Amino acid sequence: MLSLYLAIKEMTRNKRRFISVFMIVALITLLVLFTSALGDGLAQGASEYFERVSAELLVYQQDVDLQLPASRLGRARLSQIRRIPGVAAVGPVGVSTAAIIAINGKDVPGLDVSMLGVEPLQPGSPVTFAGDSLKDSRAAEAVIDRHVFDRMHIPIGATITLKVVQGMNEKHYDLRVVGYAEGRKVNYIPSIFVPLRRWDQIKPQATPGGGGGEDLVFNIAAVQLDRNASSRDVAARISATVSQIEVTDPITAYQTTQGYNDMMSTISMQQSFMLLIVVLIVGSFFQIQTLQKVAQIGMLEAIGASSGMVILTLLIQVMVTLLVGLGAGAAVMWGMAQVMPASVPIVFSGSKITITLLSLLFAGPISCLVAARTILKIEPLRALGLSA
Repeated sequence: MLSLYLAIKEMTRNKRRFISVFMIVALITLLVLFTSALGDGLAQGASEYFERVSAELLVYQQDVDLQLPASRLGRARLSQIRRIPGVAAVGPVGVSTAAIIAINGKDVPGLDVSMLGVEPLQPGSPVTFAGDSLKDSRAAEAVIDRHVFDRMHIPIGATITLKVVQGMNEKHYDLRVVGYAEGRKVNYIPSIFVPLRRWDQIKPQATPGGGGGEDLVFNIAAVQLDRNASSRDVAARISATVSQIEVTDPITAYQTTQGYNDMMSTISMQQSFMLLIVVLIVGSFFQIQTLQKVAQIGMLEAIGASSGMVILTLLIQVMVTLLVGLGAGAAVMWGMAQVMPASVPIVFSGSKITITLLSLLFAGPISCLVAARTILKIEPLRALGLSA
């Protein structure tokens, strides 16, 4: 095919020029993929717990804007929710923070974690993929999520030491790790699950020891529904029956996390600008290339080549440039992903990467529209200087 031959021939004769464009496209691809992975990682940090919570509805205290730390519920409301038709089970979930400072008595660099108090075997309690689940509400045990394991490699059966502040003093508590759960970040922090009454004793608080009994206060209630129950109807019944609460679904809960929508819109805007930059850089390069070889194009058209064939040659060069640049950028990003520490919040989604690469690839034909218009306006005799 003549167009392919001409395209490759010109690229091999101008290696340095095209290599520089390959590198620019590769760097932009690297930046776009990293931004995309970072956006997915940050979104996961805000949504992961809610997406994997074993409940169809979440109940918050009223007038706290669905903010986990601000919500406070007691057992009286839990009992009211449990009696509502359509509710299969309801479990309390308490949220606080702590730091893991030792494993089996050996000091380690501190890792801040979200400490989630749950009622064993009730909604909100995690399903483990290794080891055992929590079974005793008072046991000094914990299930750690995958993120904690990836960073600290704590074996099942090991004893971890937590540091919390109670009153004016720093307190240390030992818990035995009994199992691993999938990632459950809360507010971008990896999580550990602790039986609710044990959590009440060791959470940060003004008075050491916790309230316990009927005074036990947690943050939200996780509600599982009967198989045929409508989440909208049950939510309406809960709101009408229980005072001073707000009912929502897990998706709405994380979408209202502070800064979530602002963060996602900012990242989307950055990716849009990256696509625009690709169009401008590639388009400008090939427009300059076209202007520099007006005489050659005029010669081709004078001996019978059509403008369509010249435009096809241009398009082949654009697509080869993008394919080589995208491939190099994706390969570098893959290599970086293998060596990045677990603490870097990036998540690579196959579908998201494919969409990103295809978007960059389809930007190619758009980028050469100006150069194609220039080719269509070239008159062979004038390009060769044979006409005034």
